[in-house]
Amino acid sequence: MNLRPRRRPVPTIPIVSLIDIMVILLIFFIATTTFKKQKVEVKITLPESKALGGAATVADVRTTITVTKEQKLFLDAKPVELDKLAIALTSLKEAKPDAKLELEADTDANLGMLVKIWDALREAGYSINDVPARIQRAAGQ
Repeated sequence: MNLRPRRRPVPTIPIVSLIDIMVILLIFFIATTTFKKQKVEVKITLPESKALGGAATVADVRTTITVTKEQKLFLDAKPVELDKLAIALTSLKEAKPDAKLELEADTDANLGMLVKIWDALREAGYSINDVPARIQRAAGQ
């Protein structure tokens, strides 16, 4: 009588076939993955300066559209309502056809308001690419 338990053979795991399966899975995941594309919702042309703090020449003076932290809108330092901005820009274009604009906004300005301003610019016949946007925190903060 044999009282010793039989030793079972240790099962061998074929590593080579596992590597093949892993390569197939890797190829599958690479082929089926959709990579995120960078979304460009609103294109902003930021101004460039050759000499910071230098005085602008008369030809480079721009009419400013300003948005404050409190969501107040000004066209050349005059308060304007957002609904009437397109009309004011159209009359400005008729009065000064070669007038250049720039948009200055506080960092806390509402993005929806900026998009409405760009819509008003298009409605008045201005190209958004010709209106540089300066987004900065108000002085003293």
